[in-house]
Amino acid sequence: MYLEYFGLDKLPFTISPDPDFLYPSPGHQEALAHLSYALTDQGGLICLTGEVGTGKTTLCRALMASIPEGDHVAYIFNPQLSPVELMQSICDDLGIAYEKSATLKDVYASINAALVSFYGKHQRVICVIDEAQSMPVALLEQVRLLTNLETDREKLLTLVLVGQPELRDMLKRNDLRQLNQRITARYHLELLSLTETSEYVEHRLVCAGGDQMLFDPAAIEAIWHASEGTPRLINSICDRALLGAYATGSHLVSADIANQAVVEVLGADYLAPSEVGGGNRPTGASNNRFLKGVLAVFLAAVLIVAGVYLYQSLSVLKLVSLDRSNPYTVLQASLAEGAATCDSAGWRCISVDWDISELRHLAVTAVVKVGTSKDEWYSLEDYDLEEHERGYAGEAVVLWQAPAGYTNAVKPGETAPVIRWVRSRLGAGWDQEWTSIGPGGVQVEVNQEFYDPLLERAVAEFQIAEGLKADRIIGPKTLMYLQARN
Repeated sequence: MYLEYFGLDKLPFTISPDPDFLYPSPGHQEALAHLSYALTDQGGLICLTGEVGTGKTTLCRALMASIPEGDHVAYIFNPQLSPVELMQSICDDLGIAYEKSATLKDVYASINAALVSFYGKHQRVICVIDEAQSMPVALLEQVRLLTNLETDREKLLTLVLVGQPELRDMLKRNDLRQLNQRITARYHLELLSLTETSEYVEHRLVCAGGDQMLFDPAAIEAIWHASEGTPRLINSICDRALLGAYATGSHLVSADIANQAVVEVLGADYLAPSEVGGGNRPTGASNNRFLKGVLAVFLAAVLIVAGVYLYQSLSVLKLVSLDRSNPYTVLQASLAEGAATCDSAGWRCISVDWDISELRHLAVTAVVKVGTSKDEWYSLEDYDLEEHERGYAGEAVVLWQAPAGYTNAVKPGETAPVIRWVRSRLGAGWDQEWTSIGPGGVQVEVNQEFYDPLLERAVAEFQIAEGLKADRIIGPKTLMYLQARN
């Protein structure tokens, strides 16, 4: 929504693990150096830990992007598997054939034979296991057995365990001492300092095509205090802050705008520091009045800017009614207010880069951008490729009513109310005998809202059948295709 306003080529503060945005802080450089040990012939077993949102997955993606052509990599993002499922997942990623009915021993033998073949061709093999703190002890023992795949001089497979700080505690267990002793390199990723946070924000702006710092020092300090130096939270707050600056017509994010962004991202109970350098959070009735004042000014500015924008864009969007029950009116408002107007009556506004044919196949309500001018938005049903010579710019906003119970994308092993709807849509039953084992071998109660391996397989098969990326993640695109299914 604010890219042209700030002169940016792409969104600078998404929370996706894009290695192109990797900030080379001293800690991240050292962590990447430890991971790069996997590219040597002495890799063995490597362990990377860090708090949630510190950039571990981004580092892994950067490592995988640097792997030389001809080498092989397997990436396991859902470690809550049985031992045989873990081995099968490794085979799938490495392109190793195995019989579906094969036992654990058989799959292990297939992996060993393939690794020997790769070794004979001087090709390295790396297996990255993310969220490793969720692995039960039995699965970690299987990881230890994988480290036994070696020649007299070299390892055939390098394993990288990536997880939250709990992984370090797990590895200290007496029954995991054999695995712990085999770790050849380990690193714990720390949170960013105030100086690093400022450099991190500026780095991402530059990577997004910006040529100037858009946050004043007081805003950076407010963001740092609120996020405690966690990159993922910094991204979320900065994104909302830029939207706030855009809405108020400011080209620089101030401390007030940053504080409001903190409230929107972290909740009304969390306020950023009230004084630059003080590090204290405002408390009491006086601060509540301060917050209400900031909110009132901010909302008033948003309404004014949005009103002007809506008035100017009515003819372009070809909307026929100002009734908010009209979906296109909601979309129109979302373009001016950053999709805030869609968070009602179950509607959501989602920015996508899908082809026109795909949008029409899904029969969604959408507006599409034509050419490069921010004003040239047309409803999907009114868009005509021949009429608009410059053509579709590859940017659209879809108005979507999610299935009941959907809040965020769901990964295998997670629990969410929308899983019931997905089961019904795919005709996938629920096996009440499932047992989920959490960290430390502790049994976790599961029910029909648990995303189990059988449903995971059904989702993957559906994604493949529809020509989607078979990532097994239940997100907006997969759900839209399920809704469009006859």
